Amino acid sequence: MILESKKSVFIYNLSFLALVCAISMDLFVRGYPEKIFYLVSYVSFIYTAIYFYKHRSIQSLDKPALFFFVTLFLVGASRLSWSLIFKHTEFGDIRSNYFTGGKRFMIAAFLLFYFYQYRTLLKQNILKLSLIIMFLGFFMSLWHGDLTLSKEGMRDKWTSDAATTGAYLAVIYSMVLIIAIRACFKDGLISVLLLVAAFLTAMGMIVMTQTRSAIILAPLLYAVFFAYYYRCVSLKIKISLVLVIVLSASSVVYLAWDRISQISTEITEYSTNNDTSIGARFSMWSAGVHSIEPSLLGQSVDQRYKKAIDYIDQYQRGNPEAKRNVVYHLHNDLLETFSLQGICGFVSLMMFFISGFYFSLRKGALENYGTLFIMLPVFILGIADTVLIQSNTVLVIIIALALSFPLMKKKQH
Repeated sequence: MILESKKSVFIYNLSFLALVCAISMDLFVRGYPEKIFYLVSYVSFIYTAIYFYKHRSIQSLDKPALFFFVTLFLVGASRLSWSLIFKHTEFGDIRSNYFTGGKRFMIAAFLLFYFYQYRTLLKQNILKLSLIIMFLGFFMSLWHGDLTLSKEGMRDKWTSDAATTGAYLAVIYSMVLIIAIRACFKDGLISVLLLVAAFLTAMGMIVMTQTRSAIILAPLLYAVFFAYYYRCVSLKIKISLVLVIVLSASSVVYLAWDRISQISTEITEYSTNNDTSIGARFSMWSAGVHSIEPSLLGQSVDQRYKKAIDYIDQYQRGNPEAKRNVVYHLHNDLLETFSLQGICGFVSLMMFFISGFYFSLRKGALENYGTLFIMLPVFILGIADTVLIQSNTVLVIIIALALSFPLMKKKQH
């Protein structure tokens, strides 16, 4: 156990609160979340150095956790290196996102180490205050989304680049929130009521985006979370919450039915009409596989774009929707990374997911930390979309992972 001075305890709890504020305002405020993230990162660098100075040997460190942090650094290094090697490109925004996202992944290795290694320093009153701040941020995001939706009359995206990204951020944010609820109030009635409030708010935000993957995934995540962490509550409460989840999810599906019902139609008609959202994904995935450059460091966006466009024109009937979207990404994180950052990028990303899931699922870990419920949506949503390309999304994921460490039980079984 870490035994630190009052100064260290104060700094750790202040850093925790700072990241809570950063993630809570990310969907409706630009600039400040990044500044807070970098300020806390400086603290993490100092305390990581202090830790290794005081503990010269790494034998006592949690090896799965250490491996997880190393893979974060490797993901960041591969992305940063790629953006520097292939810096001359017409697609400056893509290169910029990977450059910034790569730096943030590398910083995450130190930030997560600090928040994990010193996690016993978090105070209960700070946790309660953090929960209030996160709920206020969630409600403010919902209100901001409603205002934006009423003015623009279109799918909401908050401060993100697209409606789908906004939905993914809402899902990840809501996972941190329910982890905090569970850590603060265990499985009592207050905890269940707050879980319901978080779920309803999350679904309200998701329906504003009309994002089909988030509409399907969010209720499933909440159901699994409740089934595992609230398995000791009474049968009446279990049945009540199941009804709330089913009714709320059904309402959201009803409100977004026009888009959801298109999934089956678009898949069925793919052979005759591929100019659709699902059809574009199929075409882009095929073009992405074709455009992979099996080298260590990958290729430039310009090279991949030319290969993908040529393939779509030749083998995908010139799919217009696919050609419009392939300019930005391939709608799949692993394929996107492999096609640009080559073998190094692909292997590092696979190691990140493998180590993250192992860290989250090893004996005693699932009960102790909520990391799994951050990793799951990132991985699942990344199968049908590109989640990790946006530097702001990387920021939110890193903060969510950092905040998840001190929120569960501290002692391994």
